[in-house]
Amino acid sequence: MTNPKKTRKMFNIALAIVLAVGVWLYVVNVENPTGTSTVRDIPVTLTGEADLAEKGLMVTQQSDDSISLKLSGRKKTLMKLNKKNITLVLNVSSITAEGEHTLSCKTDFPNNLSSESVSVSDWDDLRVTVTVEKLVTKEIPVRGEFIGTEAEHCLAGTVTTDPDTLELKGPADTLKKISYASASVGGKEISDNLVETVPVVFMGNDGTPADRKNVTASAETVEVTVPVRRVVSLPLTVDLIDGGGATKEDVKTTITPSTITVAAQEEGETLPASISLGEIDLSDVLGDTSYTIPIRLPSGVTAWGKGSHYATVSLSFGQLATRQLGVTNVTLKNIPQDCDASLVSQTLYVWVRGTPDLVEKITPSQIEVEVDLSGLSPGDELHRLPAKVTLKEGTEGVGVMGSHYSVALRLAE
Repeated sequence: MTNPKKTRKMFNIALAIVLAVGVWLYVVNVENPTGTSTVRDIPVTLTGEADLAEKGLMVTQQSDDSISLKLSGRKKTLMKLNKKNITLVLNVSSITAEGEHTLSCKTDFPNNLSSESVSVSDWDDLRVTVTVEKLVTKEIPVRGEFIGTEAEHCLAGTVTTDPDTLELKGPADTLKKISYASASVGGKEISDNLVETVPVVFMGNDGTPADRKNVTASAETVEVTVPVRRVVSLPLTVDLIDGGGATKEDVKTTITPSTITVAAQEEGETLPASISLGEIDLSDVLGDTSYTIPIRLPSGVTAWGKGSHYATVSLSFGQLATRQLGVTNVTLKNIPQDCDASLVSQTLYVWVRGTPDLVEKITPSQIEVEVDLSGLSPGDELHRLPAKVTLKEGTEGVGVMGSHYSVALRLAE
C-alpha cells in the first residue's frame, strides 16, 4: 500500500525543481542579468613570424600555448562562448631584438556578438611571454643508406639522394648540434634498382638523432636511389702467340690477380666470359719474366670495388732450353753501287730456343742473317741497321728468340 506522505514529498520535490528551472529560464531570457564566466584552454595563435624572420629572428619558446579567460557580460551571451569560438592572436611582428618579450593577445569573439556585450575581466590573462633568438641558416649533407640485403650475384652500389643537401633554418645553438640528415631505405632483398621517397632524420656528430626543435628544413623527404648491378668474378686471360721456338703449350702462365670482379653498367648488359689482357709474342720473350699489364675493360662493363687496375703476367719456360750462337755468315743486301760495306763486328750473337735435344744440335751455319742497305748513303759515320735472323730448313722445333738483332757497319765509296 502506497504511503501518502512519501508520495506527497516526492511531488513537492519535483514541483520545486520545475519552479527553479522556470525561474532560471525567466531570469536568463527575460531579465538577462550580467555575470562572469571562465573559458578555459583557449589556444594562442602566433602571427607575424614571417616579419620576424625578415629581421633574422624567430620565436623559440612561449610561456603559454593556451589561456583561460575570465569574461564578463550578460548571462545569455556568456552561455554562447567556448574555446572553439574565441580566437586569441599573439602578433610578434613588432619585436626587433633577441630576448624575452611580453605581449598581449588580441581577442576575437564570434561575429554575432557585439564587443560591448562581453569583456575580459582581467587583461593580465592575455599576456604571454615569448623567447626570441637569432635565426640562422645552415646547409647539411644528406646521407643515403641501404639497410637491406642483395640477391645472389647482385651488389648494391653507391647510394644517392635527391636532393643531396638540405637547408636548415633555426636557432644557432640547435643547428650547431645537427651534422647531417640520414635517409635509410631497404629492409628487404633487392635484385633491381631501388628508388624510394623517405623522410629524413637529423643526426648529430655522434651519429644519434639530434634535437630539431624550432628547426625547419627545405625538405622533409628525399628520393633515395640504390643502384643494383649484376656482378660476377671473371677470369683474366692473356693470348700467347707462338714464336721463338716456344708455343703456348710450352709456357707456364701465372696471372695475378687471376680474376676481376665486374658489373654491367646498364640493366640487361651482357657480361663477357673473361677479360683479356692482350697479346704477348713469345718470340720477343727471351726467358722467364713478368709483365705488368693494365686491365682494360670492354664497353658496358665496369670494375667493382677497389681492386687493382693492373695484373702481373708471369711466364716460365721450364721445359725449354736456350743457347747463344755466334753467327758469321751475315749477308749484306742492296749495297749502293760503287760502294763498299764493312761490318764493325764479323760475329752476331743469336739466341735460339727449343727442346734441349734439338737446341744442342743447332750449328751457326744453320742460321741466316740478312741486312738490307737500301737507301744508305756513304760516309764516315757508323750505321746500325736491323738484321733479319732466320733458321734454315731442317731446324723444326727450334726458333730464334727475339727480333731485336742489329749490326754496325760503315759504307764507303
